[in-house]
Amino acid sequence: MDTAAPATDGGRYLAVHHSAEFRELRRRSSTFTLWASVAFFGWWFLGSLLATYAPDFFREKVAGPVNVGLLFVFLSFTFVVALAAFYLRYARTHLDPLSEKIRADLEGASR
Repeated sequence: MDTAAPATDGGRYLAVHHSAEFRELRRRSSTFTLWASVAFFGWWFLGSLLATYAPDFFREKVAGPVNVGLLFVFLSFTFVVALAAFYLRYARTHLDPLSEKIRADLEGASR
């Protein structure tokens, strides 16, 4: 078990928090979160507007008992799954390598 003084640990963590790598990691994460949120809430807002102001459009039959509204709901689920999959890929390729470097630097400093 590590018996380093808490002040020393706090100083190390503050140094990491203010480092360029950590700022870059936060920027990358925030950028993805921003555009993903805009895309998701834009889609949701579009659906709400269409359901409110164009209900006849949502009632249009596509095939059999499936109408545009039901198709929109299924596409919403698909959109969420695709967005989650894209985030996992983005995190694996852009966020994880940088966070692993930060963690390795931090753990290397504690030894």
